[in-house]
Amino acid sequence: MVVMMDRPAGRLHGIPALPPFVTPEELMRDALPLLDPPSRITVTDAAERFMRVPLRGAWQPFDRMVAPYTVEPGDVTQSRRFNSVCFVGPSQSGKSQMLLTVAMHAITCAPDPVQVIHMTKTDADAWVEEKLDPIIYNSPAILARLGKGRDDSTFSRKRFKGMRLTVGYPVPNQLSSRSQRMVLLTDYDHMPQRLGPKDSPEGTPYGMSLQRVKSFMSRGTVLLESTPAFPVADPAWRFDPASPHALPPVTHGIGLIYNSGTRGRWYWECPDCEEHFEPRFDRLHYDSTLEPGEAAEGAEMECPHCHALIGHRHKVGLNRAALMGRGGWLHESNRVNEDGRRILCRIDDADIRQTAVASYALNGAAAAFANWTDLVSRYESARRQAEETGDDIELSRVYYTEIGVPYLRRDLDADGETTVQMLRDTLRDLPQRTAPAWARFVTVSVDVNGSWFAVGVTAWGLGGERALIDRYDIRQPPEDAPRARDSEGRFRAIDPARYYEDSVVLKALPEVVYPVAGEDWGLRPVAVVLDFNGPPGWSDNAEKFWRAQRRTGKGAGWFLSMGRGGFNQSSRVWYEAPERGSKGKKARAIKLLTMAVDRLKDSVMASLGRIEGGAGAMHLARWMEEDRLAELLSERRGVKGYEKRPGAARNETLDLCVQAQAVAEHLGLNRINIEVPPAWARNDAGNSHAVSLGGASPAPQTPQAAAVPVAPAAKPQARQAGAWIEQRDDWI
Repeated sequence: MVVMMDRPAGRLHGIPALPPFVTPEELMRDALPLLDPPSRITVTDAAERFMRVPLRGAWQPFDRMVAPYTVEPGDVTQSRRFNSVCFVGPSQSGKSQMLLTVAMHAITCAPDPVQVIHMTKTDADAWVEEKLDPIIYNSPAILARLGKGRDDSTFSRKRFKGMRLTVGYPVPNQLSSRSQRMVLLTDYDHMPQRLGPKDSPEGTPYGMSLQRVKSFMSRGTVLLESTPAFPVADPAWRFDPASPHALPPVTHGIGLIYNSGTRGRWYWECPDCEEHFEPRFDRLHYDSTLEPGEAAEGAEMECPHCHALIGHRHKVGLNRAALMGRGGWLHESNRVNEDGRRILCRIDDADIRQTAVASYALNGAAAAFANWTDLVSRYESARRQAEETGDDIELSRVYYTEIGVPYLRRDLDADGETTVQMLRDTLRDLPQRTAPAWARFVTVSVDVNGSWFAVGVTAWGLGGERALIDRYDIRQPPEDAPRARDSEGRFRAIDPARYYEDSVVLKALPEVVYPVAGEDWGLRPVAVVLDFNGPPGWSDNAEKFWRAQRRTGKGAGWFLSMGRGGFNQSSRVWYEAPERGSKGKKARAIKLLTMAVDRLKDSVMASLGRIEGGAGAMHLARWMEEDRLAELLSERRGVKGYEKRPGAARNETLDLCVQAQAVAEHLGLNRINIEVPPAWARNDAGNSHAVSLGGASPAPQTPQAAAVPVAPAAKPQARQAGAWIEQRDDWI
């Protein structure tokens, strides 16, 4: 041992001796395996020989029988007939494990450069730390080939004898100027689908990956796996018997690539009739009228040929039997039978669809780690939630991640004109400015525009049933507003962003009484929700107006609303102070009713589609003008949110309905106890917002009614206490 004086500390430290020199013979012995030709064994055989995986809390040799449906897709990556292998399936079905078996095969049997692309850099680092490294360090044959240098094992690169495994994320420089024999794309649908600048994208991750393997010619392969994450693009899509394995059309993602491939599906052999069929979620047989948990307990798979019911306990055995030839992967061929349906065939059939993509789609009902009880229970809970609230975000998640198919969102129709006609045909004979007999409370919504306020009044019943009982615009300022009239006595257009005084026209909205049909009492609005966004300057005036109502003791019924777009909002509605201001400004010390507008628009559109009435339905009256109906349908659901339909101009009525939905949910619409409703939701004269009409049912004194003369020769009506505008016939 060498002894060295540590001069600053004044102590002696022992330093181990240097390792002995490596002899040329040792170097040659270490390098000779690199000269071996690639091992002629399949990906699955190599995984069982060399790979260790965590199973039941212990590291055990890889077993193909755990997820038999991953065997063929993994093995086909070594085929020279296809340049791509595409696997669509639910989460936790073994897709990522299959990708690892392909990478380990390249390390142990066919050394060549391989690249793995994850969703983001953060996800790539987590995948290396949680999935890749543990398998390498728990598999002795793989660890023995890992380089011993300091830079041989990092988050972005693993150097093995004769090959390198790089781990990246989907950005252009990661998929450019590199030659790889294999590119493995994991969670493809959760990657950006366009790489590069927005105005001039360079391509999709899949397209750029194909360029990376070109130099390896027929040996180059791209493997991509994912759960679907994009909805069906065509609401009018229907199953086509001529292409029985095609997924519904989508605009982006792995569904497009699957449909361009061989379209393989996993089949079982029925134990009773011995016919082959695809085990799908829609073939699970259970009583959907029971509670989700009870219905799920009795779920069984139904054979479409003999209608025999197969219990969940047989799933493992049927999956294993399929791998042994009693079922398995069947692909569409070029041949058709007498009925025009494509004949199904195996992957090695010469008549398989002529394509360079071997594609596979696994339904969640056959997934190894899926339990039918849990699957049915979650589906039924999500379905009922969507029917009750119109919000199908949880239902779409079940379709994507648990069933493994694109979600066909409920839409009224693919064509806007047809949809407007449908609404026109279902209009009801409801009097304007009168709440239906079943009404429990009334809300008022106000949308702010540059030169008018759009106002909508909604009467609400139990279960989200509602009726739009008034809709009008306020276009003129109050008489005492600055420069209200010009030199010729004509009113200017209302300008709430410039003149705070113009907002005074809204003060009377909470005081309007709406008669309840057939009763001698009416309802005042329980809440008025006012758009906080608008033309520049309006937010300041809106805050000033809201504070003025609070000072007079009437602020509890006023809400300022602000929208947040996208379908990924964790909540639908929340009432809180802003966390920060815009453009570096200090956050406002007010509370805003923040709305996940795209999720709420789903609910509104669903309510329009419930023409039979009942819970969740929206009733529209014959007094509604044609352009108001068009405003309701001015937007169409897109991938990232609702977008204006081509040619649509105004959308105020839709926005007003969204505001109404938001404030009703905030008040507790979905939590009303039918047996003991809150005072503001009672259906009798004891309602806290009920007002006696003195035995008669006169027309309500809304701003609109107060401003319009009863008859041309009649004297103007007396102004209400606190009325905001004189009688005239040109204000609207």
